[in-house]
Amino acid sequence: MQYFADTAVKAATLAGQALANNFRKHHASVYGAEILSVGSRTLSKEVTSSNDHEADKLIIEVLSEHCPSHNLLTEETGLVDNGSPYTWIIDPLDGSSNFLNHNPFFAVSICLAYNNEPITGVILAPFLEEMVVARKGQGCTLNGRRVTVSATSELPKTYVVGCPGGEKNNIRFSKMEYALHQQIKDFRKIGSAAVECYMVAAGRVDGFTTLNISSWDVAAGVLAAQEAGGKVSDFNGNPWTLDQTDLLVSNGLVHDEILSELKGAGVVKPQRFVAEHEMV
Repeated sequence: MQYFADTAVKAATLAGQALANNFRKHHASVYGAEILSVGSRTLSKEVTSSNDHEADKLIIEVLSEHCPSHNLLTEETGLVDNGSPYTWIIDPLDGSSNFLNHNPFFAVSICLAYNNEPITGVILAPFLEEMVVARKGQGCTLNGRRVTVSATSELPKTYVVGCPGGEKNNIRFSKMEYALHQQIKDFRKIGSAAVECYMVAAGRVDGFTTLNISSWDVAAGVLAAQEAGGKVSDFNGNPWTLDQTDLLVSNGLVHDEILSELKGAGVVKPQRFVAEHEMV
């Protein structure tokens, strides 16, 4: 498993260096909905750029060299099915809108799943200079230091971050945000699910909620939070799996109370994300 972690770190580092070199430059080609600080904003899931594809290419090259028989599932390329029980789940640039608007909260997210169960996760936030490494049963580190989730156990003292994920409108997200705001210390939106997940793992916030999210956005972060002692589930309290799309990541101590607030807000809607490229 150490070999897989080292390989993911190498791939994330190369992609992260490329992203850091291009950060704050204004030459990126934007595909899909145009996003500018002064223009009309859309959901980040609708925005991708030349930087996403450059990072994607670098990651695929490293993983294909070191683990040629493994499957690859990336946000930009889709599924490369080699018939392996191992699948790399990759978001080469999580927080594309942040990146294009010169906001430093973006990350490279790489997760290796065995039979659809995450076993290795690496998240690199290049501008923040933070590297998260998680291995199943081996804990989670941030820049080489072991981290654990927070010890907050009272809902009024809880900080929660969240994002609308792949929701096509913000109605459910607004209901969720409003409901939580009434009961917790504060609710904040960072703009990168990978960063928000590892903030839970590092004990910087107590919970993370998202809607209709894709596995490549959160797979590495979910493993990081779990290995740091946290709890992850869908909004019905069921254990999270790669094909579930509404999820709550928390320190475990306030998990049930947050779920109760979400159910009371009417945002719980059983659903499965049917990807264009299914997991193998």
